[in-house]
Amino acid sequence: MDRMDCLNEANGEAVGLLTTYRCNLSCKYCYVQTKRNKDMSLDMAKSILEPFLMKKAGRLDITFMGGETLLAIEVIRPLVEWVESGNWNRPYRFFGSTNGTLLNDELKNWLRKYANVFTLGLSYDGLPSAQSHNRGMYNIDLDFFIQTWPEQPIQMTINTDTVGQMADGVIYLLDKDALVHPNVAYEAKEWTENDITEYAIQLDKLINYYNNNPEKPLISQFIHNLNEYADNIDNPKELKEVCGAGNGFQVFDTDGESYPCHILSPLVLSDEKLQKVKNGQIYQAGANSNSECLSCPYTTTCPTCIACNFLYRDGLQNRDKTHCQIMKLEVKAFIKKEVQRLAAKEKITPEDATEIDAIKQLLEYETAQNKS
Repeated sequence: MDRMDCLNEANGEAVGLLTTYRCNLSCKYCYVQTKRNKDMSLDMAKSILEPFLMKKAGRLDITFMGGETLLAIEVIRPLVEWVESGNWNRPYRFFGSTNGTLLNDELKNWLRKYANVFTLGLSYDGLPSAQSHNRGMYNIDLDFFIQTWPEQPIQMTINTDTVGQMADGVIYLLDKDALVHPNVAYEAKEWTENDITEYAIQLDKLINYYNNNPEKPLISQFIHNLNEYADNIDNPKELKEVCGAGNGFQVFDTDGESYPCHILSPLVLSDEKLQKVKNGQIYQAGANSNSECLSCPYTTTCPTCIACNFLYRDGLQNRDKTHCQIMKLEVKAFIKKEVQRLAAKEKITPEDATEIDAIKQLLEYETAQNKS
């Protein structure tokens, strides 16, 4: 699963079940380097969920993780049906992510039946050529996912091999009326200057596309709060909680043992790193932002994965430089898009004027940073 997006209601909780370690693909950017045959039993899954379902609280989000979700369908299907037949003390919803290669008509019918409680997201990398390069050639029924869960974005992972196809990939999916969530893979290797430059070119292509197709839903690269960033220049904020790992979210391994997330678990980590997780050695005060981030106005929304930081760079606070550079490029591209939008308006509203002031402050900040 690329990224954990738990949509909790107030006072809700989120749990992940590592239903299987198995996967039928070997994606180039996958953080699971060694595939193993480990599966959670139905009885184990029930015993984990029952105490959570009996609590009187907000919604419980249950995510099937791994591994390829649909390789565990012989456990997932009866588990969902068991939960649906029960009388529980709280609302719940199931989530999962799939590469889409194992669907058949019978399974599609079952998923449609339970679509009101089970959202199955698709991981698909944009253009068919990029998908084939990263995963191999498979016939994926995109329309099934778009029609069954129209509000669930397709997860489109970008790496150095496919960054040059990013814009065309996003456009390909948007033109199929899909929502798209492009995310840059967290990898051990940093991007080169050429890769970063190419990413900027792709953002420019997407600005042109959106200018010509303003009705299309924006991808996250073009959703930013410039007023917040401008305020952060003089009032820097440290982002202390960048995800729910170990804080409102926990993952249960096939044997029922709990971990902060699926990456900080035996699915991914070596025995040595896993022991540090079990001993609590990875959690340190103020460990989620390094010194370079403390004065950055974008820190409050800058993407990072503390688990991947630990996996690849041995510390929660050791963010990769690639995502830092990418975040700044995205803000720059969004400012460019907003300047074009504002310039085309006949009348500037008070909200527009506030954003214009924020843009000026951010441009001055970037100019000063480039000189220092």
